[in-house]
Amino acid sequence: MLKVFKTIKNKYAIFKNINLVVKKKPKIIFYSEGLSYQKYAYLLINALSKKYPGQVYYVSTGVNDKIDNSDLKNLFIGDGFLMHYFFSSIITENLFLTLTDLNNHSIKKTKNVKNYIYYFHSPVSTTKVYTKGAFDHYDTVLCIGPNQIEEIQNRENLKAINKKKLIKAGYFYFDYLRNKISLNKKFDEILIAPSWNYNERHFINENFEEIISFLLKKNFKVRFRPHPEHFKRSKIVLDRIKKNLNNNNFIFDVETENKVSMENARCLITDNSGIAIEYTLIFKRPVLYLTGNEKLHNKELDDYKDLVNLEDNIKELFGYKFKVIDIKNLDKLINNSIINFLNKESEIDKFININFYNNNNTTAFFINNIDDILYK
Repeated sequence: MLKVFKTIKNKYAIFKNINLVVKKKPKIIFYSEGLSYQKYAYLLINALSKKYPGQVYYVSTGVNDKIDNSDLKNLFIGDGFLMHYFFSSIITENLFLTLTDLNNHSIKKTKNVKNYIYYFHSPVSTTKVYTKGAFDHYDTVLCIGPNQIEEIQNRENLKAINKKKLIKAGYFYFDYLRNKISLNKKFDEILIAPSWNYNERHFINENFEEIISFLLKKNFKVRFRPHPEHFKRSKIVLDRIKKNLNNNNFIFDVETENKVSMENARCLITDNSGIAIEYTLIFKRPVLYLTGNEKLHNKELDDYKDLVNLEDNIKELFGYKFKVIDIKNLDKLINNSIINFLNKESEIDKFININFYNNNNTTAFFINNIDDILYK
């Protein structure tokens, strides 16, 4: 009974806090799905709060997801009813989200928000791993590179939908990573980071369990890093991996920050995860891709068959592909990939400058163009 009373009291406190923010009508609100998503907008949030002190709110469903900055306000809203109440009630000029499919699920647009702004938490194409209407209802999209602008405009013309304001912003997380990482650390691990995928039975390719087991038998030090969605959707598989792969050389990584996992890795093994792009382009180390089940969430992909898909382009230029049948030779494939990947730095730098806007300068660009971005 005491626990129920405490829960009701906490919910009521959140309800009151939401109503206080509704009355404030802040200029800018950032919504986060949890601490693991904070890093993708961290530089942007701090820059905006400095320019508009007291007018920026950071709202999250995660109780520990807060930003230590006296110029902004933190608000925890939880999930369920209170989260939906927040989205239906809030009044603001600009609402920043990295949540796809706005208006296509239970979170709907309202007339009380003037400008719904999307920022990316993965540097991938908009046409393949996202659902067909993932960005249709946003007013403004902070695009990472020319591929995304071409893809979004192509869809707008093809489907005759409202045109969005497309900003040549770049990928804020690249700049965040560069400021945080150390490239001089000893890197002696193999990082395993599968994507989450609607097309898999438990939203995860279960062949990764065999991959981890093989590498441990070969005395590799292995770090397994599930995607945040796996903790919501793939509990059966994750529990099995933790139980069956108990080994001193095995690390089950549950940290919200992926910086350490990439710093420590000699190479990365994935299937379709966006972390492969960040790891290849920023750390300049090899990625091995398990093929056989593409992450295809857009059922209208054929509409964009004439466009170059960024992640597939990176996979072809810099990646090393293998099949399930090749797992028995994975130790040799890893060693060969590390040798073959040497001296690719200039090639990678050239690729970044062509395919990503405002490299090393995303925040400055945003602030210099703030009026054009925040006002429709």
